[in-house]
Amino acid sequence: MAALIHTASSVLRYRGGAGQWAWAIHRAAGLGVLAFLLLHIFDIFLAAFGPHLFNDLLFLYKGWFARVLETLLLFGLLYHALNGLRLILMDFFPIVASRKITRNFIYIQLGVFLLLFIPAGFVMLYSLPADQFGQNAAFSILITLGIIALPAVIVALFSLTPVNRSIQLDTDSGVGNYQDGFDRIVASRSHRVMNRVELNIWLFLRISGLLLIVLALGHFFLMHFIYGVENMDFNFIIERWMDPHLGLFWRGYDLALLFFALVHGMFGLRYSIEDYVHNHGLKMALLGLAVLVEIAMLAMGAFVIFSFNYTT
Repeated sequence: MAALIHTASSVLRYRGGAGQWAWAIHRAAGLGVLAFLLLHIFDIFLAAFGPHLFNDLLFLYKGWFARVLETLLLFGLLYHALNGLRLILMDFFPIVASRKITRNFIYIQLGVFLLLFIPAGFVMLYSLPADQFGQNAAFSILITLGIIALPAVIVALFSLTPVNRSIQLDTDSGVGNYQDGFDRIVASRSHRVMNRVELNIWLFLRISGLLLIVLALGHFFLMHFIYGVENMDFNFIIERWMDPHLGLFWRGYDLALLFFALVHGMFGLRYSIEDYVHNHGLKMALLGLAVLVEIAMLAMGAFVIFSFNYTT
């Protein structure tokens, strides 16, 4: 844990420019979206036990605080998608990976992100009920801009918070301890066997990332801007999954979203564990636990999608 805090502090204090910010936010956004996905799979699984338990837990997604968290989720989804698209372009078109072009692409990506996120975040918050801070333009703008400023706030907190001597940064060198953290990451990556399996994982992450831009953002758009979270309950699932014409399509859509999002996210978690956990035993334990959680969540999600046949 000390090594993890040490490396995280060093990375956040290191002045690596736009590229470092893009990488750090991409990883944090991906892990945040994965955490929400695990919670969402669990609550959908409860639909298999009937309407009462499922409807009783829907308070998790209603109210102003939940809407703020959902706006944070939109931030993570949208940023991760756009930055991932830039990374895919860099992988398959080497000219995009040049330093100058990459920097320009980061700024273009940021501009597109702001153009999409600011109005979407505003609408999500403004559409709340009036007794939940809804229909309040000042509140909606303040929260939306606050979420955008969150990365800068986190860096400021790391810069101002004293670091324990046992994990003190090497400030005499002028670059903090970022190089040490970077060397650790490179060393951990060098131990990975770059075989066909690793190549297939890399390719899967790129293909699934492209698919998820459509699947995940499409799902979010439908649930929050077309149907409305406040209108969702057990009957909504019945109408969607058991529709005689589109029910099979929606089940297939949700199954594809479940599979690609969960496996994509767990591979991302694997890289994070291998980058920051240097104790071999602990690393193997965390990777094993991640695999077990992935299998359990896939089974839970697939079970409710395939077996859901509720009749009123």
